[in-house]
Amino acid sequence: MEKPNLEYIIKLSRNDETVKQKFIAVLKFELPIEIDAYYVSLHLKKWSQTMECIHKLKNKIAILGLENSYHLADEYEESEENRRKDLQKEFEKTLTLMQHFVNCL
Repeated sequence: MEKPNLEYIIKLSRNDETVKQKFIAVLKFELPIEIDAYYVSLHLKKWSQTMECIHKLKNKIAILGLENSYHLADEYEESEENRRKDLQKEFEKTLTLMQHFVNCL
């Protein structure tokens, strides 16, 4: 499985430590909120809201350099009901991986 990294954040911040830390702070603040929103909408079986959550989370996936996971999330977002369960499991593994990584920053 891919591993999250800060390469994109470093590139965006032009290696300015203050800017990099601001990006990380936003990530630490927003990621758990977006993950919670995903699980709530999924639990309530509100697929349109769930797709919106997946779409927002794709941005975080990209920021953390998870290219394959981004493509998986894209596929999950567009999936038909009969394919969702397999994609959901993999997507949720990515969420756990990202949350652990961000918590350790």
